[in-house]
Amino acid sequence: MLPESDVLAPFAQTLAAHNPKTVRAYLSALRGFIAWLEEQPGGRPFRVGLVTETAVRSYLDFLTANNRSPRTRSQVLTAIRRFGRWAMGEGLLRRNPANAIEPPTIVAVAPRELTAGQRYVLKNRVELSGSKRLTAIFALGYWAGLRVSEIALLRLTDCEVNQRAGVITIRDSKGGKTRTLDLHNHARRALYDYLSIKEASGSEMRDSESAYVFTSQRAAYLRRQGRPDYLTARGIEHLWLAMKRQATQEEWPLIADITFHDLRHDFAHRAREAGWALEEIAVYLGHQTKDGLPAIATTVRYTLPSRGQLKKRLQTLSG
Repeated sequence: MLPESDVLAPFAQTLAAHNPKTVRAYLSALRGFIAWLEEQPGGRPFRVGLVTETAVRSYLDFLTANNRSPRTRSQVLTAIRRFGRWAMGEGLLRRNPANAIEPPTIVAVAPRELTAGQRYVLKNRVELSGSKRLTAIFALGYWAGLRVSEIALLRLTDCEVNQRAGVITIRDSKGGKTRTLDLHNHARRALYDYLSIKEASGSEMRDSESAYVFTSQRAAYLRRQGRPDYLTARGIEHLWLAMKRQATQEEWPLIADITFHDLRHDFAHRAREAGWALEEIAVYLGHQTKDGLPAIATTVRYTLPSRGQLKKRLQTLSG
């Protein structure tokens, strides 16, 4: 009979390779479930054998009755299912009690589309930073719709950038796909300016011995350790947060919750507004199936109309 802490600790160790946010979300969901279970008849002290299908269904009903969103309930079910899989492997459960339960339907909502004010503040903050590195990173997200991981892993040999044109190749991206992109002039210029730096101090100067465009400040040390020397996705997120923290009190509410990945969503919305076909957006963003065809269903989720857009459309409706 293991107390909660003794059960969750070894389970958490199996999640070491996951994003820390995901691990925290799993553990938070499981602690909530265990706390509820201990309040049920026969539920104290907690033991893994109490995690039954009846218990899981009842807890999800409890969350529904307390107005928890379908997305939250789905995340809880995912955490319990993952825990059940681990418990089976440890011989603590004979079957996974969450496997037979269908997740709640989540109504798709439009991904983040930035307002004109938010775009202004972000672009202005990047310019005021005076950092050519940050400007290039931002431009690749805002003007090319790249994922953070794609920017982090971008190699120098995959960039053909000069004063007139810019082409980059994204290799082994999500799903193992590779695509070659012509860059918007703003992205081309920002990347060219960064790669043209001859003298700089601190993090602005990339490590010339690295194969990557954006290098870690510890690049030389990492190479000696036989480790990749690029600026990691987490490093890019850190730069993003540091830039946002320079916002004024008036600017902060506009950009406080904007993530770097929101730039990719906003790119899709702006491309759609500019008249791009869904197939064109899909290919540019790397939304493709294994056989290379555009994955339109994924792109549609990126370009779903917002409530504000639909409200504007109502004004055009005639009798």
